Amino acid sequence: MSQLSAVVRLALASLFVFGSASGVLAQSEINGCRIARETSCPRVDLAGADLFAADLRGADLSGANLAGAGLELADLREADLSGANLRGAALAGAKLSGVTLADADLSGVNLYAAKLDGVDLAGAKLSGADLGRARLSKADLSGADLSRAKLFRADLSRATLVGANLSGADLSSANLFGADLTDANLATATLDNAELTQAKLSGAEWVTTAVCGPGSIGECRLDDVLPPAAPERPPGLAERDRGGAV
Repeated sequence: MSQLSAVVRLALASLFVFGSASGVLAQSEINGCRIARETSCPRVDLAGADLFAADLRGADLSGANLAGAGLELADLREADLSGANLRGAALAGAKLSGVTLADADLSGVNLYAAKLDGVDLAGAKLSGADLGRARLSKADLSGADLSRAKLFRADLSRATLVGANLSGADLSSANLFGADLTDANLATATLDNAELTQAKLSGAEWVTTAVCGPGSIGECRLDDVLPPAAPERPPGLAERDRGGAV
């Protein structure tokens, strides 16, 4: 995309946001798939398609190839994108409430400040994705790959992250209140100023690669780590040591 067309596209996006334009810019049909609300196009190839501001609410796009697709301002509410390939897709301003993204590939995708509260992202590939300031409260991210993901100030309160891979992720200042991180991988993750009150951490691999013990709630309790043994004292010194210096 040329710099000029990118500027024009941004200007059009602004018009949509402020209600000064109407209509859909995307094609009405691509590769036999009707681009419309509640359309059914499982496993369709829409790689690189221009779906700017498309109305795909409630659409079945499960297993679809949307790699590199332009989905800015698209309405994807209640759409089924489970197992879809969204690598390199542009999702700025897209409406994602109620969308299903289980097992979808969103590696490296920019979802900064996206509204994904309660969304099904179980098993999704989000490695390297930008989820800074994203709203993921009560989202299902169980088994998701969030390695090296940017989650700075993300709202993950009461989210399900059971078995999720968060190794190397930036969770600084993230809200993990009440989140379920049971058996999650947090090795080398950044948790500076993260809110972990009531977060479940049993079985999680901590940032130090130690495993959190049972009952770890709000903090990682390394119950399985024993304190170092006291050095043995030479025979005959026990009585002298009792009273301190002689």
